Amino acid sequence: MRLKTFHAKSMHEVMAEVRNTLGPDAIIVQIDESGSGVRVTAAIEGAATREPPRAAPEPVQTPSAFEASAPVPTVQDYDQADIAAVLNHHGLPFETADQIKQAIGAVEAASLNEAFSAALDTILRFSPLTDMASRPVMLVGPPGVGKTISTAKLTADALLHERSVHMITTDTIKAGGVQQLDHFAELMQQTVSTAETPDELAAVIRSRTTPADLTLIDTSGTNPFDMTELKSLLQFIQAVDAEPVLVMPAGLDPLDAQEIAGVFARMGCQRFIATRLDAARRYAGLIMASRPGFLSLAAFSRSPFVADGLEPATPGTFSRLLTALPGRSVQPTQNEQTL
Repeated sequence: MRLKTFHAKSMHEVMAEVRNTLGPDAIIVQIDESGSGVRVTAAIEGAATREPPRAAPEPVQTPSAFEASAPVPTVQDYDQADIAAVLNHHGLPFETADQIKQAIGAVEAASLNEAFSAALDTILRFSPLTDMASRPVMLVGPPGVGKTISTAKLTADALLHERSVHMITTDTIKAGGVQQLDHFAELMQQTVSTAETPDELAAVIRSRTTPADLTLIDTSGTNPFDMTELKSLLQFIQAVDAEPVLVMPAGLDPLDAQEIAGVFARMGCQRFIATRLDAARRYAGLIMASRPGFLSLAAFSRSPFVADGLEPATPGTFSRLLTALPGRSVQPTQNEQTL
C-alpha cells in the first residue's frame, strides 16, 4: 500500500486531487480540517500512483504555464533525527521502534505529526467508544486507575448528546467508592444503582423498565495478577454479558502495560481507555498495549475533571501526543503556510 497526503483549501478540491492522482480505487485513511484548509491522507493498493490528466498543449508554452502544471513536491519539515528523538524519548522497545521507523519511511508526509499518524494507523489498533451501546459497558482495571472518573466522563458525554444513561457500581467495598460516583451523578442529576454480587447486578439491569441508551458499570479494582480477583470479575462480566473495557494509566513500564493488556484481553476486553496522560510524559506503555493481539485504544483522559471529558483515540490525536516533546515547538510546514 502506498500512502500520499494531499492539501487544498476545500474538501471538494482535495477530493478531486485525490481522484486525479490515485484514481477511483483510492482509500481515504485520514481527514484533518483546520482554518487553513483540508488535509487528506489516501492510499492505493498495489499500483503506483498515476499522473493527473494534463491539459491540451498551448500553441506557445510560457514559463508561467509550465510552472503551474508542474507537481508540487511534498516538503518535509523533519528528518531521521526528529524521528529518533520521539522514539527515544518514549522509551519504546527496539523491535516496536523499528516497526514505526519502517512505517514512517513508507509514507510521504510534510510534518512529523503526519508521518507518525500514518505509521500508527498501520501498526496499532484504534476503536473509539460511542455514547450508545447494545451491551452494558463495564469499566475494569487495577485499583486507582480512574475507572470512576471515566464512568462519570462517559455519562456526561452521553447526556450532552441527549442519550439516557443507567449508572451502576459494584465497587461497594472500597471506602468512599459509591459516594464518589454518587457525587458525580448528583451533579448531573442522575442516580446510581449498586450491586454487590453478579446476581444483584443482573437483577438491577432487568429491573429497569425502559432500557437506557448506555448502561455503564463501574467496578472495584482488580489485581491483574491475582487469579481469585480475576475470577470474581469474570462472574460479573458474564452475569450481564457486559463489554469489559480496560482503564489503564499512561506512564507504565512498556512490558508491564503489555502484560496487563494481555491479561484483560483474555478476560474479554477488546479495547482500553488511557488515563492520566497529564501526569505522564512517556507513552510507550500505551503503544505496547494497543498493538495487534492485545487491545484497541479507545479514548484518552488528560484531566481529572469530569467537564474535560474523554478524547476519542485516533492516529492523529495519538501522534500529536507523541510528537509534542518537552521543549519542542511545532512550526507549520511550508505546505501549511501556502494554504
